[in-house]
This record gives sequence, structure tokens and C-alpha cells, in this order.
Amino acid sequence: LYIFLAGLGGGTFLFSFVLLFISKYEAVARIGALIGPLVVLLASGLLLFDLGSPSRAYRLFTTPKTLMSSWMSRGAWILTAFIILGLAYALPAFNLFNWLPWTQTSGWGHGIGIAAGLLSLIVPIYPGLLLGVIKSIPLWNTSALPPIFFFSGLDTGIAVLVLVSLFLPSTIDVAGFHLLGIIDIVLIILLMVALFAYIEIVRQAGTTAAASVRLLKTPLFIGGVVIAGMILPLVLLIISVSISDITSIRILDGIAGVLILTGALLLRFSVVTSGLRRPLEL
Repeated sequence: LYIFLAGLGGGTFLFSFVLLFISKYEAVARIGALIGPLVVLLASGLLLFDLGSPSRAYRLFTTPKTLMSSWMSRGAWILTAFIILGLAYALPAFNLFNWLPWTQTSGWGHGIGIAAGLLSLIVPIYPGLLLGVIKSIPLWNTSALPPIFFFSGLDTGIAVLVLVSLFLPSTIDVAGFHLLGIIDIVLIILLMVALFAYIEIVRQAGTTAAASVRLLKTPLFIGGVVIAGMILPLVLLIISVSISDITSIRILDGIAGVLILTGALLLRFSVVTSGLRRPLEL
């Protein structure tokens, strides 16, 4: 759940910030900019919940020497900085926080938004880096894993913005849905290429790695991740960007968004549960 929500939060904030920066579809983007750090905050809470001793989590911030050697320590700082800066950028757009001495369009607001936007690029990748340091599990210990989480995280970010827009009629027009749809199509294709490359790279990395790939290729993965989470949304989005009826576009994009989010969650679940540990050499 953490891996899924971190990617979703980072991707949602990134695209929301870009839309706000270019002054497009601001009603949806303002909500997306707030959803991003809040979701990552929830995801970070799940990490704490998963720890054997959550009360000791503060030590990630009080042991500077681990910053150079531990992705867990680096990640704690990255997630914390993104949550703080993301909220600092998003909150002034809402009346309850108009007392803050900056706005999203002020110099300070732009600076905070750019810093949070840069961090939002790292947030979806970080889980892949964290898993990748576990050398005993070859399915995770590969540089091919972070790009999958990155493209999938951005993909879910677009899906969230589309689903938010369904609750705000008239906030995004046909051109806006077409723009988001085209971006999503590109991301799905990149994700499919990255996933194929990942499977092939891991499959050739030894006996344990090959066994993990066989375990990965379950009906849940093939049906839920590849077909329902990638191929079907891709088809729906291609149809969507080729028509101009706003009602049909909203229906197609809404279905595609739900499928993308479901497939992304199942992708993380499949990767995590299929990781076999390499036998110890005596």
C-alpha cells in the first residue's frame, strides 16, 4: 500500500503543479496539489505502522552518518520534505489558509512549488530504490525496478486528476481530457516497455530470479495488471482522444482511471509477494 500510495501522491502533485504553473484547469489542479502530499503522508504512516518499533522512527533523522549509506534514511528526509513543501504550496489556494503570507502565484509560492515538484519526481522512484538494496531478492535487486514504479506513479497521478474532474463538472473541457488522455497513453506505453524489459532482465539473472518471474506471472498479474490495468485502459483512452462528445469521454476516461489505479495496486502487490530470497551459500 505504501509503494502504491507514494507513487500516486507524487504523480498527482507533479501534474497538478504543472497545470497550475501554466494556469490550466486550476480547479482540479488545486485539489490534486492537496491530494498529493496528503496521500504521501498517509503512505508514510503506513510505513511507520509496518515498523517493529515505530517509536524509534525518529532515529532516521538523528543519525546523520546513515544519510550517506541508507536509502531508508534518505527516503525519510525526502518524504518529509515533500509533504511539508507540498502542503505549503497547496494550502494557500483554500480560504481556510488564506492567512498564510504567500500564494501559489507569488515568488515564494512558485519557489515552494518547484521544490515540491522536483521532490515529487523522486517520491515514486524511491520505493524501487529501497527494495533494490535488498541483494538477497533478485526480483527487487535490479535497476530496472525504479522506472516501473516511476511510470506507474505518473500514470496513477493522471488517473486521479481525471477521476477528481468527474466530480467537478465543466472544470475540464474536451481539449483538457484529450491532453490528459494523450499523456496517459504515452505513460502506459512506456510502462509496458519498462515492465517487459524488467521481466526479461530479471529472468536472466539466475535460478532464483527466474523462479520469481514464474511466480510473478500469475493470472492476477496477467489479467489484473497487464490486461485490465494497461491494455484495456490504453484502448479506452485511444478511443477517448479520437472522439469529441464530452459525456462519452468522461465515461471512458473514468473507467480507464479506475482500471489504472487497480492495476497499479496489483502491480505493486505482485512484485512484493513474488520476491524469492536467494539461498545462502555455505
